[in-house]
Order: sequence, then C-alpha cells, then structure tokens
Amino acid sequence: MLAAALTLAGCAGQPASDSVEGMRIDAATVATPESSRRSAYEYHVLAGEMAIQRGHRDVAAREYVAALDYSNDRELAERATQIALFAGEAELAYRAAGTWAAAEPDSLDAQRTAARLALATGDASGLAVYARSLVAAASSTRTGYQLLADLLSGENDRADLAIDTLTDIAQRHPESAPAQHALGVVALRYGREQVASQAAERAVRLEPAWDGAVLLQAGVLIRAGETDRAQALISGLPGNDARRAQYHLTLARLMVQADQGEAALDAFDRALALAPDNADARYGLGVLALSVGDLERAATAFRRLYEDGDRADDAAYYLGSIAERNDDPARAQQWYQRVENGSHAFESQVRAARMIWAQGDMAGARARLASLRETYPEMTDQLYAAEGQLLFEANRPADALAVYDAGLAAAPESLELRYGRSLAYERLGRIDAAKADLQAVLDAEPDDARALNALGYLLANHSQRYDVARNYIEQALASDPDNPAILDSMGWVEYRMGHLDTARDYLERAYADYPDPEVAAHLGEVLWKQGEREAARRIWQDARADNPNHPILRETVERLDSQGNAP
Repeated sequence: MLAAALTLAGCAGQPASDSVEGMRIDAATVATPESSRRSAYEYHVLAGEMAIQRGHRDVAAREYVAALDYSNDRELAERATQIALFAGEAELAYRAAGTWAAAEPDSLDAQRTAARLALATGDASGLAVYARSLVAAASSTRTGYQLLADLLSGENDRADLAIDTLTDIAQRHPESAPAQHALGVVALRYGREQVASQAAERAVRLEPAWDGAVLLQAGVLIRAGETDRAQALISGLPGNDARRAQYHLTLARLMVQADQGEAALDAFDRALALAPDNADARYGLGVLALSVGDLERAATAFRRLYEDGDRADDAAYYLGSIAERNDDPARAQQWYQRVENGSHAFESQVRAARMIWAQGDMAGARARLASLRETYPEMTDQLYAAEGQLLFEANRPADALAVYDAGLAAAPESLELRYGRSLAYERLGRIDAAKADLQAVLDAEPDDARALNALGYLLANHSQRYDVARNYIEQALASDPDNPAILDSMGWVEYRMGHLDTARDYLERAYADYPDPEVAAHLGEVLWKQGEREAARRIWQDARADNPNHPILRETVERLDSQGNAP
C-alpha cells in the first residue's frame, strides 16, 4: 500500500487544492476515483500521506477513511483509525474502526477501539455489537467483561447508554456471573445503587465464592453507609493472610471513594494487621490520615515506608509536608531534599527552597531557586514564579517585580509570571500595569478563575466600577464556588457596595476555610462597621499574632486607628 503511494508521489502536481491546503494531486497524471477502484484507493492513500507530511491531520483522516470505500484491508483500516483518532475526528475514527473490527474479529484491540468509539459517538446498536465482540475476543469471559466494564465507565454523559447496554447483555446471559458483575460495577460507578445492588445479588447467587462478586456487594453496602456489613462480608472470604489483606485494602479504597474516611482508616488497619509488609496499604493509610488531619498517624506510616525503602521518595515528600504543617521548616527542608525521583521530585525541591526562606534566609532560598533553574531548565517559568511569590509574601514587591520581569524575558508566553507580576504591580500602586497583565491573561485564557477574581478585586479596590468588578468575581465564583480567595473578593466588593450583611456572609465563609490575614482584615472591617467591635478586635488580634507586618492587615488597623476607632 505504502509502496504504491510512494510510487505515485512523483506525480504530485503544483500547490493549491481544495483537498489539502498548499498541495494538489495532478489529476492528469494520477488516477482519480472515477478510473478504477485500485486507482481511487491509491489516490486517497497518497493524499492522506501528503497531508500527514504537511501537518493537516483532519485532511489525512478524511483521505484515509475515504480509501476504505475501495478496500477493507486490515492494516489500512487500523491506520485510518489511528490517524482519525490523532486528528480528534471521532466520527471518522468510528467508521474506520468498524472496518477494522470486521476485518479482524479476533483482535481485542480492534473490538475494544470500536466499542469505545461507539460509546463516544452514542451509537447504541453499534455498542451492543462491539461490546459482545470485545468479550468474545478476550482471553476469558471474565476478563472480557472486566475490560468492558472499565471501558464503559468514566463517561458521565454516556451513563444511560453504558448501563442500558450492559443491562441488555445481562438479561441475555442471566446465568453469567461476570455479565451481572460488569453491570453492577458500572452502575455503582455511575451512582445507580439500585441497579448495582440487584446485579451484585445475582452475581453472588450465581458464584457465591467469587471474591469479585462479594467485593461488588460490599461496595454497594458501603455506598449505602452499611460499612459494618461490608466488613463482615469481606471477613468471610477465604484465603491466606496476604489475600485477605488485599480484600480489606480494596474495601478501604471503596470507602475512600464513598467519602467514609474513618471507616477506610479502619479497613487499612485491618489490611496491615494481616500483612504488615503491604506497602500499598501503609501508603493508603498515610495519605488518608494526612487528608483528615491525623498528622501523627500519617507520620508513623510514612516513616515506616521510608525506613523499609518502599516508595521512599513519596514517603519523604509527605514527611516534609507534615513537618511543614507542624511549623518545623528545618525538618521539612531535610525531608524535601531527600526526594530525588518520582512525581514529587520537582515540587519537593521548590518547597525546600521555601523552607529555607521560612527559616529567615531569603538569600539562601533565592540561590537555591537559581540553581534549580539550571537543573530544570524546562521549568524556568515556574521557578521564577516561585521566587517572585516568596518576595511578594515578604512584602518586597519591587524585588518581586524585577524577578517577574526577568522571568518573562526568559519565558514571554508564561501566564503564571504575568499573573504574578500583576500582583506586584498592584502592591506598588501601578494599577494600569496590573490591569494590563491581568487582561493579557484573560485574553489567552478567558475562563481563568484566578485572573477573573484578581481583576474584579483590583477594580473593587481601585475604582468605583463595582458592578463590573462584581461581574468578574461572579464569573470566577461560578468556576470555583468554594474557593476562599474568591469568596473573600465577593465579600469585599459587596462591602464596597454597602451590602454589609451579604458581605459578612461571604467573608465568614472564606475565613472559616482560610483564616488568612487579608481575609481577617476584611471580615474585621465589616464587623466593625456593623458595630461588633469586640468580634473585630478578636479577629484582628489573632491575625496579627502570626502576621504582625502584613500590609493590608496593618493598613486596615492603622486607617481605623487614625479615626480613633481601632483597638
């Protein structure tokens, strides 16, 4: 096929075409679709190859799929499918995958691809066909249904189609426990507990000793809040300690997904009691304990992992995080610097630099970040942003501005640096420059909640365009409704508009989740205006205890003090 295409390549004519921009196949020397099926096939393959070389993915997809009208060659169909997928052309990919699946009925890849595209395009009849073909092509029926369940999960806008397809299959195969199990798994993932419960009961009735069916039933019970019954089910499963530990580990993960943290911690403990060397169980316990604020329990788990050499880099990262939360920057720095590999390596080194600053050594922190720019040249913009952030938090906006300028000279397209620079400009009173940077961010990313919020807050503070400011903040809040920084901005603009009760509601919500000194300044001012001066004093005093030099907090108190009103 490719040889034929390359042979014809010498016949390409002059540029300009309605098929491929800047390219044309010379109809006088190359066979056209009207001449013969073979010539038409070669024509479309050649056009597709030339489109690929020119970077025209969508045209390449159309040409390759058009070639399938003249050939059902398996390799051509597979390549056409891959090209269309790469081009993001789902409908074309599905057409090609149908030919591929028909040409290679025993290929699991072909059947799985066709089924996935049937789901993506919403073709119920096609999905029914390819779902059955996928199961038939798998190494075993149980494996096939497991693969099908995984494929049909995770597409929330196709939940009904996925469940309807599996319901039909389960009804056609009422004696197949794997079919019932697949229906139950997918229904549970989509929150259809009643369907999942009925399917789980059928699966257990058909194969009562199958751990997969029992675990599904336990998952249904967990979703219903019946964790004790779920634990009892799992405890009755046979197997050695290591296998039974895996059951409890699976149960713990199901509980985490159901937001049942305390029960999950108990399940992790049971898994470790059966298999103390199970690193996955210990890691899960540590991460969950950290997420619920049980720092001591988390630290114990991660220290054991580190000492045993299991996931040592991850363990060191989390131990650094725990030390940081315990206000021990020296210890946190030590742990962070031990992270050499893995997904946390870069973040750990940046955090280590931050911990150097937290110990009072700004010069050392900046030197560390400068050295990291040599180690991670591809992360230059993030490292400049980290340095600028440190300086900004240290109330050195002029130095921060210089860093952001240097970073943008090295990475002029960085929106992160431009956003950071806008904050430095604002702190320095250069409001027009701050607006320009934020607008540049929004020109590139119109839905950037952080920039929308910052621009709204800027307008609320430095203009009387409160309606415009509120509109920007509303857009940000719609994207991130629980973000305390955005709640603070909304409260502040409501205050500036004179809506004290509404302002107080937003600010109290923000302060409850994020007792930042700036939020404290705003909430205290609203309370003060409402006549609740003792409450305002308590909030300001608490904030000043840890942040005596915070500029906004200090300005708020000094401004009211100049009126003879502050504590």
